[in-house]
Amino acid sequence: MAFIGTCIKEIAEQSPKRIAIETRNNRITYQEFYHSVLLLQRKLSRLLPEGKGKKIGFLLPNEPKWLELFIAISSSGGIAIPFDPKWSPFQLNDVIKDSQPDLVIYDDAFADRFRNTTFVQTWTIDALDLLFTSEQSRNLFLDQDPFYIGYTSGTTGQPKGFIRSHASWADCFSLGRQVFSLDKEDQILCPGPLVHSHFLYAAVQCLHLGATLHLCSTFSEREVWEVLQKKDITVMYIVPTMFEALNKKGDGKISQHLKTLISSGAKWAAASKQSASQVFPHASIYEFYGASELSFISFREVNDGDLPEGSIGQPFPQVKILILSDDGRLVSQGEVGNLFVSSPWVFDGYLNRPEETADVFNGKWATVGDLAFVDEKGHIILKGRKKSMIISGGLNIYPEEVEQVIRDHPAIDEAVVKGVEDDYWGEKVIAFVTRTEGEPLFIDDVKGHLTKLLPKYKCPKEWIELNEFPYTSSGKIARKELLMPVRRD
Repeated sequence: MAFIGTCIKEIAEQSPKRIAIETRNNRITYQEFYHSVLLLQRKLSRLLPEGKGKKIGFLLPNEPKWLELFIAISSSGGIAIPFDPKWSPFQLNDVIKDSQPDLVIYDDAFADRFRNTTFVQTWTIDALDLLFTSEQSRNLFLDQDPFYIGYTSGTTGQPKGFIRSHASWADCFSLGRQVFSLDKEDQILCPGPLVHSHFLYAAVQCLHLGATLHLCSTFSEREVWEVLQKKDITVMYIVPTMFEALNKKGDGKISQHLKTLISSGAKWAAASKQSASQVFPHASIYEFYGASELSFISFREVNDGDLPEGSIGQPFPQVKILILSDDGRLVSQGEVGNLFVSSPWVFDGYLNRPEETADVFNGKWATVGDLAFVDEKGHIILKGRKKSMIISGGLNIYPEEVEQVIRDHPAIDEAVVKGVEDDYWGEKVIAFVTRTEGEPLFIDDVKGHLTKLLPKYKCPKEWIELNEFPYTSSGKIARKELLMPVRRD
C-alpha cells in the first residue's frame, strides 16, 4: 500500500538538502518543499476542517507552488482538481459546475476568470499564504480513496473528469522506475504543463523517487535546449510535437548527457523517432502506450528493430491485454478488434458520467475504444480509435493508418485524416496537411505516393493545406477544430 506524498516526507527527513525542484530562477530542497506542503495543509485545514474527500480546484502557473499545493491536497485526504489555463472562461465555468469543488484557489494572474464565480468559495494563493494556520486535521483514508480528478484536454468534445485513487499511481511508481531505469540521482526534465497527466505523473513520480525535477514555466524550445545543455539532464519526458519543435530549433545540436527519453500522449511518426535517435545518441528512447483512464498499457524502445511500426511493444508490469470482437469473442490473427486491458492502474471512472464509465468497463477489463490486431509474429498492432473510424462507401477506414502513409512523404510535416458527411459516400475522406519547411508541396505527388501503398477507397478525396495545426495544451492536434472551409459559389 502506498499513498501520494508519503515518500516525499521520508526523503525530506533522510536527505533534507537534496534538490527537489529546479526552475530557471529557483532551487528548492526536499526539506523546503515538504515544509511548504505542511504549511499549506494547515492553512487548508482552517478553510476546510474536515478535509477528507473535499474537492479543491486550482488554477496556478506551472511552477513549484503548483506541485506543493497538489501534494498538500492529495496527501491530506483531499481531492485535487487542476484547471487548465488554456481553457476558455466558458470551459472553466463548465468544469467548475461539473466538479462542484468545495474550494477554488487561483493565482492573481487568472483573477479575471473568477469575477463572475459566486457559487463556490474562492481564494487567491497569495491570500492563502497570509492566512493563519490551524492544527492539521488527522484524516484517515485508504489507498483506494481518490486523490485527483483530471480533465481530458477535450480534443473531440467537452472535457471529462477522470477519477484517480492513490494506489493507481503510488503503487505504480516503483515499477516505472524499473521499466525506464530511473534513479534518485537523475536530473529529470518535464517541460510540459503539469495540468497534462503525462507530465504530472512524471513530476510526482520524480519527487517520490527523490530525484531532481526541472520545470519550465511554459514550453519553450530555446529554454529546453538551454536546460539540456547546462543542467546535465539525464531524463526527459515529451510528447511528439515537443520533439519536433526541439529538433527544428536545435539546428543540429545533440545532447550528450540524456540517457532516457520518454514519449507518450500521441502517435510518434517513424521518421521523427529516427531523428530523435540522432539528436539524443546516448539515450534509451521509449514510447509508451497509455491513456488518462488506463495509465500505462505497454512500452517499447524506439530502436528495437524486432518490433514492427505500429506495435505497442510489451505490456507494462501487471497489465494484461485482450483483443475482442464486438460480440465479445477473441479475434483471430489479423482480425481487427477492441483492445481491452486488465490492470491495477486503471481509473475509478468518469465524474458524473455513469453511462460513459460503464462503456469503459466490462467486468475487470477496460477499454477506451482503441482498435488493434495481432500480426503473424504475435505483435499487437494499433489501428486507431473506434470513434474516429470512417465508414466510406460501406468500407471501414482507420485514419491513423492513412495519416502514417501521408507523413512518410518528404514534403509532408503533419497530417490529419477525417471523415465528413457526404450524400454519396456516407462519409468522405479528407486530409489536412502541413508542409515540411523547405520542401515544395505538390498534392498530386502525395496522391501518387498514397495510391502505391493504399487501396483507392482509403485515399483522401479532398486535401486542405494549413499553415499550422491547432493544438491542445497536452500537445495533441485539436481535431475537432479542423473544419472544411465554407465554399462560396
